[in-house]
Amino acid sequence: MKKLIILILLAANIIASTSDVELKIYKNILSSIFPNKKAIKVWSDNSKKKKLFDKIDKVEIVSNQNSADILILYKQKPQTSDKIVFIGTYRLLKKYHKEAIGGFYWQKGRPNLLFLRKNLNSHNIHLSKDLEKFIEDNI
Repeated sequence: MKKLIILILLAANIIASTSDVELKIYKNILSSIFPNKKAIKVWSDNSKKKKLFDKIDKVEIVSNQNSADILILYKQKPQTSDKIVFIGTYRLLKKYHKEAIGGFYWQKGRPNLLFLRKNLNSHNIHLSKDLEKFIEDNI
């Protein structure tokens, strides 16, 4: 019984630390994309991630894609072409690499971050120095 409790506590600790890492990464991404915005309007198709984004200072969750500054997608195709699109899964990033400025996803238990140079340039986005190393020409 003690082993089961220890295993459950260990698993909960790992999940919590994963969420903390993800929160820090998204905070860094959003502040780098929008360095001068006082409020960043985020729309996402993932309700669990909305709760995560809501914990980030300056982020406002919106229910309409048209009123968002950035769309963070996990399941569906972007419905609008004029918004900044960021992807949350590798599979979706491969599929919508022409629309997305980049993606953040977990693969083999590790966080992966990628920005696409051409799409960053088309939105006139200049990332902070610490994120420039994640810029690639293709996926």
